[in-house]
Amino acid sequence: MRGESGINFTGLYICSTIAFIMLILKLCVIDTWSWWRVLLPIGLFFGFAVTHIVIAFIYLSFAHIPERPDGDEAEILEPHTINVHYIAAMLFFVIFGDNMVRWIEGSETSYWFWLFSGKGEVLTIFGSLSVLALFAYWSRIGRALKASD
Repeated sequence: MRGESGINFTGLYICSTIAFIMLILKLCVIDTWSWWRVLLPIGLFFGFAVTHIVIAFIYLSFAHIPERPDGDEAEILEPHTINVHYIAAMLFFVIFGDNMVRWIEGSETSYWFWLFSGKGEVLTIFGSLSVLALFAYWSRIGRALKASD
């Protein structure tokens, strides 16, 4: 089966397209954006992927799942691929990333009050919420794997 890798690049393509559009806007229209802001979509993609892998590794290391379940794991986990916890983790990570860029830039302007202020407390809150939501996501998958025994 040549050409079928099982890896989905859709998220990378979307983030790269958004970054390219932001690059065009920075070069032609909005010259006040920093390069951190322009590359934020790609940074969010890779940052969330790394965070997701680390949380998955930590959770599955301590989950005590006895054995591999009988049958195909994809069939067992199919209804558990994307749920509210995963979407919440992505949303919290996007807010965390935007606040990180504001903190790096030292931006004083905030149009969404405290939510996008770039303060250290907001960084800590949304970074922690993202990690907790990913733990909840993996605990749901862990329960599905344990229930399949």
